[in-house]
Amino acid sequence: MHPDLRKFWIQGILLCIGATAWADMPIQAPPLPANEWAVSTAPARFVIDQDKADTPVSLSWVNLCLPNPGWANPPMRVFTDTGIAVGSDLLWTAPGEPTTLIFDSSSGVRRFYVYVGSNWPALHIDNAKAGVTLESRAGDGKTIDHLPDMLQAWNQSTVVNGRAIVPGLFEGGHRFGPQGNILEHFQGWFNAAGAEHLQLAAISTDASFVLVDGKEVVEWPGRHDFGGGMSGQHQGAVDLAAGIHSLDYYNAYVSSNDGHPLLCCLAAKGGDLAGWTMLMPNSSFFLPTGHAHVANYQLQTSGPSTATSGDTPAYAMEWGINGQSVIAPEISDIGLISVLLTCRPGANGTVTWTFDDGSTAVGQTAQHLFPRPGMRTVQIDIDEGGKTSHLTQTISVHPNWTQLTTFQPQLVPEHQADIMRRDPTTLSASDLAGCVAVFEVFKNSDGLLKLLPAVCAKMKDISEADLPYIKDAAVYLAREDLSHFAEASQLLKALVDRCSQDKPSPQLISVGSASRLALAQLTLKTSDQTDDVRKLLDGINVDSLPGDEHRAYDTLRGDLALATGDVAGAKKQYEALTGDPSGPDARSSIRRIAKVSQARAFLDRKDTDAAERALSQVARQAPVEKLSPDWALTRLRLYRDENLPVAAYLWAKRLLPVITDDGRSELLFQLTDLAFAHNDNDLAKKCLAELLKKHPYSSEAAEAKEKWPDKSP
Repeated sequence: MHPDLRKFWIQGILLCIGATAWADMPIQAPPLPANEWAVSTAPARFVIDQDKADTPVSLSWVNLCLPNPGWANPPMRVFTDTGIAVGSDLLWTAPGEPTTLIFDSSSGVRRFYVYVGSNWPALHIDNAKAGVTLESRAGDGKTIDHLPDMLQAWNQSTVVNGRAIVPGLFEGGHRFGPQGNILEHFQGWFNAAGAEHLQLAAISTDASFVLVDGKEVVEWPGRHDFGGGMSGQHQGAVDLAAGIHSLDYYNAYVSSNDGHPLLCCLAAKGGDLAGWTMLMPNSSFFLPTGHAHVANYQLQTSGPSTATSGDTPAYAMEWGINGQSVIAPEISDIGLISVLLTCRPGANGTVTWTFDDGSTAVGQTAQHLFPRPGMRTVQIDIDEGGKTSHLTQTISVHPNWTQLTTFQPQLVPEHQADIMRRDPTTLSASDLAGCVAVFEVFKNSDGLLKLLPAVCAKMKDISEADLPYIKDAAVYLAREDLSHFAEASQLLKALVDRCSQDKPSPQLISVGSASRLALAQLTLKTSDQTDDVRKLLDGINVDSLPGDEHRAYDTLRGDLALATGDVAGAKKQYEALTGDPSGPDARSSIRRIAKVSQARAFLDRKDTDAAERALSQVARQAPVEKLSPDWALTRLRLYRDENLPVAAYLWAKRLLPVITDDGRSELLFQLTDLAFAHNDNDLAKKCLAELLKKHPYSSEAAEAKEKWPDKSP
């Protein structure tokens, strides 16, 4: 294979034509020519202009946002601006999505009219042999090893994900939805200027088959990464006569769970291609297609169909996704999705937008952030000097899948600020859960705390499917941001109540148990309510907890014993969860000691997050280390550095029967200070007396005499 092809870098793959490319086109259309309506019974028409009119192409496509969804069913008729009929066909339509129309653009004119809602018969395209058409269908997850199996799977699949005109055979990712169990079929047309020997090389993830004029040329069966294709390991050749030929490329992609995203590419050599060339948009291999954008929407004001018709909206609404904050490429129902909406034709009055999330906007165009994907309702009200018009439309709001193949999921700062400006009480339970999921994944405590009261108030309305998102957020606040333990406790208690039913579903049992565990951990860190902790633990269905939480549950049993003064019981529980430090685990024990030293070094540098991670790692691996003076006193220091006086005070009290030798003077000094701060004067004086009596020459005793000279015995 050509050296340039071997240097091809997969992260550079982009889906070059998005489904809503028209959204960036100018809103104001140029002056329209005065002409009669070519279709007398059409109630409305779209004015569309070719993006590029300098080079005529035989086939073009346009996306139309139909104000009356029913117009996707009767045939649409396309005419040039001089009244010449051209063939057209519906490529793709789905509820709430723009309708993709392909049409004959061989006349070379720039402006066309698309007539909708008429009773005229269809006029199909005579020759649609240009460009590359992509169709995606749902797969069954099976590995495919032979072309007949591929064709059978394709024909048996009844779920079509979408269709589009693409600029080449250079596709990275799935443009119609999440990746996983997908069948794709590309059909392209190319011209051989003369007899030629064409070589083709497949580059793909999972099974791919390439056919020219219906005959197989290249196959790469089974499940695989794309690496072998980059070195030309899977190629074939075909001898062609002069003329137009078809190329079919089938791919059966199973899953992205193994870290290999969907990829369909093709390289060619022969004819005008002197060397191996990727069939990218600029390769000029396939016959070109054109793209048109909507310039205006017009009503017929005379003739059999008029603007007063009840099913003929006076205005059209266009929409296009132009920003997103999503949490993962494979999750389709969570994300903050920004949509640009335009009202056509331009109104001479006030255009007011009302969205189903309680927000409004004013203007010919509106940039709106939806708190969650889904079928969303948008209404526009146009007031033109006392004459009012209305249009309500359901639009499909979803992630822009083409971006997720090259950009990591993120929380866009503008999106965060938008949600933070809103009144959470106006959001539905579903939207609240969606926002909570986004803020939790990106560890945004401020966002979670802003939404928390509204989430608690609407907890009963949150669906079971969304409860795990709420649980994850509550657990994050409880374990990672102890300064907000009161708010985290409120949310966890609301979850426990929500999941407490006579006959809970497995989902409720799982969420309820995880919430009880987190609430028990939080309660024990921030209070002496050990009876409440015991009740919470007794209410947990341990089998419903994920594997790593089983260990957390067992560790908490030891923590509870320690909190009630049962040091022997705590030690026994901890030791059962810890390897033998004198046996094969001796090396691990040394590493744990080093981790504690590392945590102290992090505290010296004021890096409390890193110190927290180091200590937590030690405690997870060997809970018995909690009873060691080094770990226990470092934890105490961390609580104080994090400005968590309650947790520090409780932890210090629980260490009194644990640390009896090394570190005792440090513990007594710290507890004296904490007890005075909590007005527990009896305990403070008792600790101070022991410090001065039993450790009179320690640095802590000297510091205590200076700090509390009037309280020293």
